Amino acid sequence: MSQHKALQGDKKKNAIEGGRPKQARPDSARKVTMEELARLAKVDVSTVSRALNDSPLVKPGTKAHVQKIAEEIGYVINASARNLRRQSSQTIGIVIPLNPEQEQTISDPFFLEMVGAVSHAASQRGYDLIVSVPQNEHEVAERRLLQTGRADGLIVIGQAGRSDRLNELAALSRNIVVWGGRVGEYQYTLVGSDNIEGGRLATAHLLERGRKAILFLGDIDLPEVALRYEGLKKAYAEQKLTPEGHLLLKVGFGGHEAYEAVLAFIKSGVSFDAIFAASDVLAIAAIQAVRAANLKVPGDIAVVGYDNIGQAKMATPPLTTIDQNIRHGGELMVDLLLQKIAGKTVKSELTATHLIVRDSS
Repeated sequence: MSQHKALQGDKKKNAIEGGRPKQARPDSARKVTMEELARLAKVDVSTVSRALNDSPLVKPGTKAHVQKIAEEIGYVINASARNLRRQSSQTIGIVIPLNPEQEQTISDPFFLEMVGAVSHAASQRGYDLIVSVPQNEHEVAERRLLQTGRADGLIVIGQAGRSDRLNELAALSRNIVVWGGRVGEYQYTLVGSDNIEGGRLATAHLLERGRKAILFLGDIDLPEVALRYEGLKKAYAEQKLTPEGHLLLKVGFGGHEAYEAVLAFIKSGVSFDAIFAASDVLAIAAIQAVRAANLKVPGDIAVVGYDNIGQAKMATPPLTTIDQNIRHGGELMVDLLLQKIAGKTVKSELTATHLIVRDSS
């Protein structure tokens, strides 16, 4: 065989893979145009545009065909141009205002799981996520993100002491959704768990287990915590027990502070046989304090938390807690926000709360 024929044979072999012609990949040094992609896919340019934007007007088979070829030839969507046409950034923001006085940090498992839930839901719906953590109460992170056009809408985690500010923001832009409890007057869309019911379920469980003196652990000056405390009092009333039968230990969300406070409370000699903590972080810290005092959980003191974070079932002993379904809450906030961005009217919603019984009670 001549060298010329051998080269022709190699070229033919390389052009065929899996029994079909391989798409010729344009020169990687230049940008592939939509017209080239349309020619290779054997469809018109408008079909390519719709397919790449996941339009329901394009048949699934055609959409998959166009997207596959786009991936093979390295076609990249011009996001800036697309967003300019849509007048959209295809980005939503999530603002997590921390309160240093409450020992809150972004490493709190609740915040991490909520950011993960929102990020996953946004990605599944074709949106990027900007995370903003204001360092002090005077930073107007929410307004900055909206006014600069960096985000089409905002999710704000927590409303403690900020309802007036959030109401002002809602008057400027309808595209915000807030995670929190239903307290006071609010003009924004709110998503959160049924905190009163969660508190009632936790307390009723302890009372049904024969616990008489329940210590509530948390700062009732915070809206969500106050509602969980209301649930505790409701459970006492349902059992025809006096509200004075429980105890209150006011602490922030920091685990170290809770550990020291519970340990000191035990050493003070006050008698109690159960703890209902306003978060799982507080509950896990309380378990450690009880054990440090040479008491047993749940033998001497039963413990129930709130949130059902991932660490709850891995605590020693595994923690009984209230599940407010963080993942569903994140998805719900994203869906409501995108509906608002699309101009639809939405209502505030509560996620369901469930008691998860484990060995700590």
